[in-house]
Amino acid sequence: MPSVSLLIPAYNESATISDLIDRSITVLKNCTPDYELIVLDDASKDNTWELLQEAKIKHPEIRIERHAINQGIATTFEDLYKAATKDFLFLISGDGQFPPETLMKCMPLLETHDVVICDRIYKDYTIYRHIISSAYRWLPRILFGVDLHDPGTIKCVRREIISDIKVISTSVFVEAERFIRAAKRGYKIAHVEMIQEPRKGGKARGGKPSTIISSVSDMLKVWWILQILRRKP
Repeated sequence: MPSVSLLIPAYNESATISDLIDRSITVLKNCTPDYELIVLDDASKDNTWELLQEAKIKHPEIRIERHAINQGIATTFEDLYKAATKDFLFLISGDGQFPPETLMKCMPLLETHDVVICDRIYKDYTIYRHIISSAYRWLPRILFGVDLHDPGTIKCVRREIISDIKVISTSVFVEAERFIRAAKRGYKIAHVEMIQEPRKGGKARGGKPSTIISSVSDMLKVWWILQILRRKP
């Protein structure tokens, strides 16, 4: 079986982080003998960091890191990717909405695919968030001819895609940009279904106007470079 880095960004996740780490360790042990679990605390204001230190005592094999000041979710994702060392990277959120057990569905596909996207069967969103989510899916399909199905969800991705594909986005669109480029390069992408769990802690930040504006700006920049200038993905 391929080796796996399970990555968890955390910001004010004291309600969920301890249980999530316990579950993640159990899943990893059942999936592959060669794994690592890395948690990056993005300068939480609650006691998330203290709970991570307790988890480190319980599970000495995990790695915990912390930003001195809050960097935001996009930077935290990238820092986790840089810290990972295994063949495949599986990044889930610290709020517990994306069950680590989904990795078990991904593992059988990793021998023949480079990316496995975990499509959510149902999203517990407001009408406003459903509109944003739909636009986030359909705009890349219209602009780039690539259907990522559920670009805002979790993915299991070959590490070379992260290291070899250079991205320009600095917003949360960086995830979509990376897999648009991967699809255009011919990397094989598969999908599995996933049931998203209810939020137990933390606060959703994906619908903030500033997040939407920066994502649209990045999307248009990437569209100009790939579709108009015809640069290499």
